[in-house]
Amino acid sequence: WLTIAYKDKADNEKSVMAKILAYVLIVHVLSSPIKDLFFVVNPYNWREVLPLHMCDLSEIFMAWFLLGGPKLLYKCAFFWGLGGASLALITPDVYFYDLEYVYFFIGHGAIILTIIYATVVLGNRPYFRDILVVSALTIFILLPITYVINLILGEPANYWYLLQKPPGDTILDLFPDPPLHILYTTPVAIFVFLLTYLPYAIKDRLD
Repeated sequence: WLTIAYKDKADNEKSVMAKILAYVLIVHVLSSPIKDLFFVVNPYNWREVLPLHMCDLSEIFMAWFLLGGPKLLYKCAFFWGLGGASLALITPDVYFYDLEYVYFFIGHGAIILTIIYATVVLGNRPYFRDILVVSALTIFILLPITYVINLILGEPANYWYLLQKPPGDTILDLFPDPPLHILYTTPVAIFVFLLTYLPYAIKDRLD
């Protein structure tokens, strides 16, 4: 509804809504650790609430992009967010209608919403070469950095689920235990990137 309502509005109105969505993402990212540490029944350890998961980075990148950041941020969030956030919503690791439940669905839903808004309303789109760029950035730069951060922080830090599988039933249950699962999840992630891009490949071919 939001994308339809704003698709034909004036540029200044589109820009205002983009900023509002960016601030929603920022508030969610900044308040989530506070919620995890102080407002849940079983508080988390500070080592596991830093905004370093891929969905956290998608929120940060989209907020930055909507506030005027470079287009690479949108491209990363497009592939990470539409693939990762969609899978998270399909296989959530929250089961009760509590604060965590609300935060989980608002956060992941906002990722998808802002990506669609930036695409449909603001006129952005990825290209095939962006799959290569985002894949290389993810696999060869961010993944090793995140793995080292996990090791430095120690348990229970488990960003990107590189050291342990997440709770609940997820696609990672199909693969070996970490870190060997990286050998399987990497091609799966690239496949998801390709699948996410497929509508554009079909459209470009038809055009």
